[in-house]
Amino acid sequence: MSRKMRTFCIILFLGLLAVSAFAPARVSAEPQKGPPLDTILVETRATGSIAIGDVATGLLDAYTSEESPKVYEGISEEWLAAMNLIPTAGVYWEITCNPVHDADSPYIATVAGTEYFNPTAIREFRFALNFLINRKYIIDELLLGGGQPMYHSMQPADPGFKEVEGVHVEFGFTPEGNEAKGLQMMEDALTTAEAELGGRLEKVADATAPAGFWWEFDGAPVTVKFYIRIEDERHEEGLYIASQIEKAGIMVERIEADFRKCINTVYNTDPLDYEWHFYTAGWRGMGDDKSYGEYAIAQMYAAWLGWAPGQQVEGWWQYENDTIDKISQDIFFGRAPTPAQHWEWLREALRLGISESHRVFTVETSLYYALNKRVVKNAWGIRSGFSTMWNVRTADTPDHVMRVAIESAVAVMYPSAWNTIGGFTDVYSEWVRRCIWEFGGYYHPSEGIYIPMRTTNWDLEKDYHVVDDEMIGDLNVPEDAIVYDSLANTWVQVGEGVKAISKVTFDILLSKYHHGRMMTMYDMIYEVAHVYEWAYYDEEGDLKYDATYGSAQRPYLETIKGWKFENPDTVTVWGDYAHPVADTETYAYFVDWPDMPWEVWEAQDRVVAHGGDISGEAYSYQEIEATEYLDLINPVHVEDMRSALNYLWSAGSVPDALKGELWPKDVRPIYYDTMRFVDEYGHLAISAGPFWLKEYDPEAMYMELVAFRDETYPFEKDYWQTKLTLLVTTIDRIEAPATAEAGITALTVKAYVTEVEEYPMPGTRPADTAYVTVSLIDPDGTKVTEVEATLVTAGEFRGTIPASATAGLSEGSYTIEVFAAKEEGAFGETMTQELILTVAPAPTTPPPTTAPPTTAPPTTTAPPTTAPPT
Repeated sequence: MSRKMRTFCIILFLGLLAVSAFAPARVSAEPQKGPPLDTILVETRATGSIAIGDVATGLLDAYTSEESPKVYEGISEEWLAAMNLIPTAGVYWEITCNPVHDADSPYIATVAGTEYFNPTAIREFRFALNFLINRKYIIDELLLGGGQPMYHSMQPADPGFKEVEGVHVEFGFTPEGNEAKGLQMMEDALTTAEAELGGRLEKVADATAPAGFWWEFDGAPVTVKFYIRIEDERHEEGLYIASQIEKAGIMVERIEADFRKCINTVYNTDPLDYEWHFYTAGWRGMGDDKSYGEYAIAQMYAAWLGWAPGQQVEGWWQYENDTIDKISQDIFFGRAPTPAQHWEWLREALRLGISESHRVFTVETSLYYALNKRVVKNAWGIRSGFSTMWNVRTADTPDHVMRVAIESAVAVMYPSAWNTIGGFTDVYSEWVRRCIWEFGGYYHPSEGIYIPMRTTNWDLEKDYHVVDDEMIGDLNVPEDAIVYDSLANTWVQVGEGVKAISKVTFDILLSKYHHGRMMTMYDMIYEVAHVYEWAYYDEEGDLKYDATYGSAQRPYLETIKGWKFENPDTVTVWGDYAHPVADTETYAYFVDWPDMPWEVWEAQDRVVAHGGDISGEAYSYQEIEATEYLDLINPVHVEDMRSALNYLWSAGSVPDALKGELWPKDVRPIYYDTMRFVDEYGHLAISAGPFWLKEYDPEAMYMELVAFRDETYPFEKDYWQTKLTLLVTTIDRIEAPATAEAGITALTVKAYVTEVEEYPMPGTRPADTAYVTVSLIDPDGTKVTEVEATLVTAGEFRGTIPASATAGLSEGSYTIEVFAAKEEGAFGETMTQELILTVAPAPTTPPPTTAPPTTAPPTTTAPPTTAPPT
């Protein structure tokens, strides 16, 4: 719930012991609790090539960034033999555009009194990039075949992609693109602007320009700033696309920079600062959910979730599209009454997002993580690879130490701060966070369904009726269920007559936090109240409000009808949400778990609301100008939070959410013990996951994570090793006709399918159960027909496309596509083969036959004029 919707130097306190007796990782009696590994050492490497070499030679056990086939191409056989390469399709690229413009002009952006013509403010100009970019070139030449085209926010690797795969075809998109069409669309868009701007925008001939001219505005060339990442093949991608844009007569300033400069500029500045126009963005899916599209739609195209230009930061220029916001929220919040309606809304949202094109998707990459073969029993994700959080809960090495590196080409370890409201927005800090934090539930690494983790005894009840495609709840919410009133700063009963669509009950698995305090239901109560507090601007001058966070959270909170917290560990929540496709997604929506102690939240809140007592700095949970981006591991920030804890300790401050009968005892020992932990370890990154942060050296860019072996931790060392299974369905080969005659030849296709067990016991066997389909794709990319194949014998499936399915089709090169997965709706694999379809010539119509005369011809007596031949 709540938290999962956000994109998730020591000063000794006088009077406390300088060396604490506290030990957060006590060794317990057998069976030992915690993960198989004892220690994870986290370092940095400047480039992937350096890191891969270190993995191969044993200086590292793993590299947390994935690399393309191009990086592995030149590696020796000896090095390759020393590593296991883990595949991932979780990384994809897109070009982010800055559509900023003045309120009274669709073309002009005014910055400090100067007017600029912004071509990326024009929807048609942005949309034309879809044709101007040759995605096949990027895949074949830059990635050496390691990827496939991507046209919108649904990845081709997502099981749900099959429901929307025809959307991009409607627009006429192809892997090769259509450069002439894209340039003409840009020309048309700029010519329209030229006519409307009354001579301020014009073409000026220049023989040296790629187009033979440059567009100029108020006498100066129209120039766009293209931020191009340098760490991977996005560098070459950006240079290629920049050259394509210049063919339209728009000058491009190529800003080739590392992740920190790019991210700080694109995501952490007001779009109206006019610092950027394009960015080679990359995203990594760090989970293996089946993906029904709702999150990708909201994150990539809508404004309300906080990822569109403007980021929902108060006072910044904001990208707005009410239609996309509405339909994406309908999808996100489970308002579709049927699966069919869900997919239809999703297709419509994709059409809108493509049409707007403030993000233009390019490729889904096929990359590989490198692990030294010392690492065993690693439950990697079927899509996410080594970035799933399961790997550190299962992996082991002979000495139980794993040395990993994250990518950093600059003198900083993480580009975003460690705070769980507006931080952890980069994949590097998020990877480490998943070692330390725990989750109420998470997605199975191969099955893609949400499963229990730190919650148990899930129970779901649904009751609703549908009126005009709207779901109306019929479950009675008890009068004494409660919600948090952030204005009054107290819990209130919901009262009579409240109805809900769903009711979810679950138990939370309690344990000690890393700093030694036993979690209780109070942590859960506080966790929920905290979301309400920071999501709503209650009154003028409200200090506990975050605009970006609130934009994403309020629509969620509006679906919640009531809570019950029953000691010691049972939670019930009622709400207006029911996922139309999978009940496990309904659990994912409602199930929560108190991943941080409430006193750590209180310390953070105080410095954000009131500033730092020691530094005098203003703080924010977001990275915005004139404030410090709150960080639980930044030494200066920790110093201020340590002072905040001291203030709360001396005041005996009880949080508003826990006041009254909810909190019966003195809170000062809680603050005291937390300060002891800060004094000893210098940070406040405290959770209850399998590892805890023992040491962080920001100058050396080094971290040491130690296994959490407290006896209260619920999982023994081999728990997840025995619980998880990773099965991959693969296609070994297909047998299909190379040619066929339209309307005459049936197409019988054989698929040879293997089930590969990657974990826990590697092995292969012919698949005796699988979901296998055979499709025919026309030259434009449209699916003509699809049939389900049937099992012939173990490992062999056969499907036949009837001759009638090709009747009336034109001659040309078609594609036979075979898809195989463990079951329908699961992750799978695709294999294709070309089919040349011919059309039989139309039958020739014989000349009409002259009927014999009905009467004898007249007799003539004239002699022949010539003699008959001899």
